[in-house]
Amino acid sequence: MNFEFKNLSNKKISTLTYAFLTINGLILTSKLFLGTLNDQTDFLFGFSYFLLFIIIYDNFLKNSDDKKAIILWLAQILFYVIFLYFESYLIIKTIILIQVLFGVISSGKQIKAFKRQNEKIRYLSFHDEMTGLHNRRYFENKLEALDDPKKHNPSVIIADINNLKVINDNHGHKIGDQYIKSAANLLKSELREKDIISRIGGDEFAIILPETNKEECKKIITRIKEKAKKHPEKYFSIAFGYIYDSSKYQSLEAMINAADRKMYHNKKKIKEKFNLDFKRGESWE
Repeated sequence: MNFEFKNLSNKKISTLTYAFLTINGLILTSKLFLGTLNDQTDFLFGFSYFLLFIIIYDNFLKNSDDKKAIILWLAQILFYVIFLYFESYLIIKTIILIQVLFGVISSGKQIKAFKRQNEKIRYLSFHDEMTGLHNRRYFENKLEALDDPKKHNPSVIIADINNLKVINDNHGHKIGDQYIKSAANLLKSELREKDIISRIGGDEFAIILPETNKEECKKIITRIKEKAKKHPEKYFSIAFGYIYDSSKYQSLEAMINAADRKMYHNKKKIKEKFNLDFKRGESWE
């Protein structure tokens, strides 16, 4: 019987459920009009709650694919109707109280789940899913918020992973993704709490260093470069471009663009050296 019910279509289940509800409704209605009630007020209250079962089904369970939940719900109605028909009002009130408590608990769980989902959406709207760093949208918002270089005295760094296409072509995108994550972790590990790092492209990262002069900027760059040199993965390297003299620029975006040009200049030199080494027969294995 249970197996057959599970294999019924939603339309057939819906038809059978409405028939079941109608029959139970008629049984309770006949009890009401026969005039044999001990307590008409309690019965009407119980009957009203039975009508609520119909509303719940029509609005929440009608299109559900969880047939087990529907079976349990129908069994609950059957026992409810039996107790109401025989006017076991204490049991009826206990059932209603339990359902209300379960409803409150369920609503609380749904609210918490909804909040978690909203927090996840909000997080992903400003974070890169792969690396956990801020994304381009967040970075562009910060460009607007810190757009006056003379006021915030920032330094900026643009970092780009070298040879990522070659890595992807030779070892696959899964290894390439590992390089991206490694670069993100390396960069973040050498920054201060106030610094802002974002992944703004496939293999490109932008870093804003608020209130950072030339000496501080160079110290950070030196730390990152030293750590990159010690990285265990073969051919792992990062090209950098950085700007620290904010007084020469009218906007933070202009500083970013200047750092970007420097990065590409350095990247070109690294790429030429890599190609030369690769032609000499250095193996990827």
